[in-house]
Amino acid sequence: MAALAGSFLLAMSSFAADPRPPEQLACGEQSADRRPRGGFAAAVVRNAPAVVQVVVIRGARDPMEETEGFEFFQPLAGLPLPGYADGALERTFSSGFVIDPKGYVLASAHAVFDAHEVWVLLADGRRLGASVEGLDRRTDVALLKVEADGLPSVRLAAPPRICPGAWLAALGTPFGFERTVTAGVVSAYPRFLPGTTMPLIQSDVALNPGSSGGPLFNADGTVVGMSSMIFSGSGIYIGVSFALPIEEVMRVVDGIRKTGSVRRGDIGLKTQALDRELALAFGLAEAGGALVVRIEPGGAADGAGIRRGDVVLSLDGMPADHSRIEQGIAAAQPGSTLLLRVWRDQSARQVRVTVGLARQDMPPPQRKRPAASQARLGLALAPALVTAGMPAGVYVEGATGESLLAGIERGDRIVAVNGTAVETMAEFDAALRSANPRPVVALLLMRGNVAVYVPVQRQGGQP
Repeated sequence: MAALAGSFLLAMSSFAADPRPPEQLACGEQSADRRPRGGFAAAVVRNAPAVVQVVVIRGARDPMEETEGFEFFQPLAGLPLPGYADGALERTFSSGFVIDPKGYVLASAHAVFDAHEVWVLLADGRRLGASVEGLDRRTDVALLKVEADGLPSVRLAAPPRICPGAWLAALGTPFGFERTVTAGVVSAYPRFLPGTTMPLIQSDVALNPGSSGGPLFNADGTVVGMSSMIFSGSGIYIGVSFALPIEEVMRVVDGIRKTGSVRRGDIGLKTQALDRELALAFGLAEAGGALVVRIEPGGAADGAGIRRGDVVLSLDGMPADHSRIEQGIAAAQPGSTLLLRVWRDQSARQVRVTVGLARQDMPPPQRKRPAASQARLGLALAPALVTAGMPAGVYVEGATGESLLAGIERGDRIVAVNGTAVETMAEFDAALRSANPRPVVALLLMRGNVAVYVPVQRQGGQP
């Protein structure tokens, strides 16, 4: 998240008495109760075939480390595997959804930006390798591509109608529970968080690690947003979640599909909204404009003499608030000149700034999978001396390759290969040999008191 795939069935809204399409209704014109009769069942049936699980193999991250560029999109895409040393790989997961039947999938940028490998698990059970066509850390949007055609895809709202109090539902993979449905109401829109200019959808729809990247949709099944993050000190949902409006997401996608990246103007400053109390503190009679909180040394704003504590009142002669000013800068062509009206020391002045090009996020480089011992499916097993006196079985010290992708973790105890019980490495190896030439091997694992079969593909095998 800051994580977080048939036939289509679209239920006609039983409460839309107005003949105009719902998207054309103002918020005040809606029925007082927008909760759909029968819940979101029909909308879920429509969207579930297009929702996918995104599985990423990457270098292990320190869960306490704040990743540069994602100050407000903390990586909640999965739980790290315990006990791995520096340089080891881990498997994480998040959500995504198909927006084009030709294999284009939306996902969260924080889930894939440092990936070694990206895989997409479709609702029909297929697991396909995915390429990262492009990503944008600023909005936390990534576009993936899988080699498939005719995939079920979602229907996008254009433009979305998002009203506080309206009912919405989300589909995703929190904690690995695929196609989980949660529902709630829009708490606020637009909501701007400190340090961001994206108008977020705040809701009480429950999101948890693994939910990010999933669709947020209305009772008609139309997608209005992409789940992004939660507001929580513990990393677990406590009642406040945020989604990216689909209209803003698709602007990013259009840029990626055209050029492979998102081009934005930049002048090297960060601002925040100026409320009434801050306006009084800086000698202004009313709220409005953008308060400069950070200047990039050597940037265009720095060169033009703009300082921290300045208030930008207008952009090219048009009064604007914080979000419109930063969005206007981002939309400006590199090399063009912007005229800013700046308030400082109880007076206003005009400042001209030449627009530069903001940093462009590039897709992660394609990496060759490290060689793994295929004789044991890429598993490193603990020697008998280490496990003496422990319950019978073969213990996993580490997993790479297909075993890591399948979700086998350090500390798992293997007690059977397909239907053959194993207690020693020799028995494990013999059972693997007897399973040839099957492309998939089922390992019966014990995790604590829980027994579960996990299917592992042999390298080059097809499920």
